[in-house]
Amino acid sequence: MDSLDDAEIQEALEEACVDSYDDHEQSSGLVTMAMEGLDFPFPAKVLGETVSVVGAAAPKHDTFGLDLVVEYKNKRYAIAAGSVELIKPLPEGHLYLAAYLHWRGNM
Repeated sequence: MDSLDDAEIQEALEEACVDSYDDHEQSSGLVTMAMEGLDFPFPAKVLGETVSVVGAAAPKHDTFGLDLVVEYKNKRYAIAAGSVELIKPLPEGHLYLAAYLHWRGNM
């Protein structure tokens, strides 16, 4: 997602974090926008293998996390969002995912 426009990512970040007062509220807003905004399923890559991203979930052991649920060879896996490489065409809602990853990288 390095080729995305920084201004568009910043706009999505601001939209998701409006009225947020701390890191927990910002995380919640970003995760919610990504989960609701992404149009599933869509293709992506994990460790060089093409997978189908079929959903998203908050991980059980990470307060500020977001997992993408991928399907590979008829099995489903929860993978940290930062470990999933989006491929073109980018899915609807990808800017919210980019905003979350940008915010997470700046924590």
